[in-house]
Amino acid sequence: MGQEVMHVRWTRAELVAVREAIELTPLFEGRAEVRATVQRTLRANRRDVPIDLTLAERLASHLVPIDMQTAIAKVKLLRAVRDARAPEHSAQRGVEAA
Repeated sequence: MGQEVMHVRWTRAELVAVREAIELTPLFEGRAEVRATVQRTLRANRRDVPIDLTLAERLASHLVPIDMQTAIAKVKLLRAVRDARAPEHSAQRGVEAA
């Protein structure tokens, strides 16, 4: 996919909820890669999930919050995407202002 990698910090409960929600999520480009990334993170007993920014945006737009853990995980994902995009937007604003 893209080359920009971001990180999302989820609890184990949120990771499990996201893994289950991905199974219920309609197909989208990169779904298998996201599912594999979440699975690898769970197996490694980590909390910090490295994910391609483009895939994170797709997951955030397709992820259906089926319970509270999934809803919290989606909010964290959306915030991480926003924060990852923030430097990009501020640089563009600087160019437009010049």
